[in-house]
Amino acid sequence: MRRAVALLCLTLVAATASGCSGADATEAQALLTHSDTAFAQVKSTTFTARLTMTADSQEFRMTMRGGGYVNGKHAGDYFLVATADNLPFRELAVTKESGRISMTVDGSPVANDASAPEDDQNPLQVADLSQYVKDVKVEHGRIIDGQSMVKITGVIDTAGLAKGLLGDVASGSGLDFSDALDDTRVVVYLSEATHLPERGLIDMSIELDGQTVEMHLDFAYTSYNERVEFP
Repeated sequence: MRRAVALLCLTLVAATASGCSGADATEAQALLTHSDTAFAQVKSTTFTARLTMTADSQEFRMTMRGGGYVNGKHAGDYFLVATADNLPFRELAVTKESGRISMTVDGSPVANDASAPEDDQNPLQVADLSQYVKDVKVEHGRIIDGQSMVKITGVIDTAGLAKGLLGDVASGSGLDFSDALDDTRVVVYLSEATHLPERGLIDMSIELDGQTVEMHLDFAYTSYNERVEFP
């Protein structure tokens, strides 16, 4: 695993910056390139994340924590623990060590000693997201937890992206749900001292059967280059 799960946000904003013109977009691309270079030198990292989905009066929440090794002797080893109060499971845990992956649901093994596929390639690289960019904004000097950060915000035409990815497959198949999708807002905070990503969020919504489902994901890196304690 070359990138932690939470780096999805950084990848999306990088694609956003590359597809927009203007001073902010140009600066954002430079900042993200610098950040990716800094992240490539990281040995290990841990993170927390929270996913919330709301529809009318119902709310579904999931919290996640995880970490792993990006470089070095244990590169590719990671763990992810997801907990929820109102989903079919209360705790889902996935661990990969020495090329073997195991999974438990509420403490009961689901899959153990299975060979884990290599996942170094970023799946987002197969899609050209740049043409679906609508806006990019860069703000310096945001102080969070006593640390100066740069905030990069990107807006993606999610409906256009869905239609473009599905392409001819969706035509006449009933799979085209692009009209139900609103724009996606992606925000990433980079440390102005280390250039590493520190936190971020994704907001999007979708119309389903006359109801609006709002989805919010926020994450924060909790450590860099420290020993990762596996559960």
